[in-house]
Amino acid sequence: MESKPGFKKDTVFAALIVAVWLCVTLIVLGQFGIKDGWPAFIVLLFFFETGANPANLKNIFAGGVVGLLLAWLLHPLAGALVPALGPELGVLLAVGIIVFLLIALGDISHMLFNNYAFMYFTIAMIYPVQATVTWLGVLILGGAFFVGGILLVIKLLESAKAKGEQAA
Repeated sequence: MESKPGFKKDTVFAALIVAVWLCVTLIVLGQFGIKDGWPAFIVLLFFFETGANPANLKNIFAGGVVGLLLAWLLHPLAGALVPALGPELGVLLAVGIIVFLLIALGDISHMLFNNYAFMYFTIAMIYPVQATVTWLGVLILGGAFFVGGILLVIKLLESAKAKGEQAA
């Protein structure tokens, strides 16, 4: 049975909570002079995409760190290959090596080499200048603050709902 199109109270409420907490996270990051919140926000996206299971957070955070570090490594790797292979082939080979490692090493260490690492690598490569240290801090500290705040709100709402059901 399909539900009717339109706003759902629970969805609107969840959207409001996430939007408000996202703004709070941006304000906190801004107090430290950080404008790029994307590494933290991607954590929440992946978290919800994987069923909001807290057990997945270690893979999301670890993969994110690996992806950002590999994006940082691309430039020196390409720099080492370019003199021998030329700019186009040198960069392509460097990217190919990193993508190969992201996929092949997933069988050995899925916690580190996974789709999250691939996505963080891909997003970081959009930027012409890598801000790896800042992004790592935002991923770890900002991601923990953002996701932790959302989890706390969810827990509080579930607790209030359970108390309301017990009273009824």
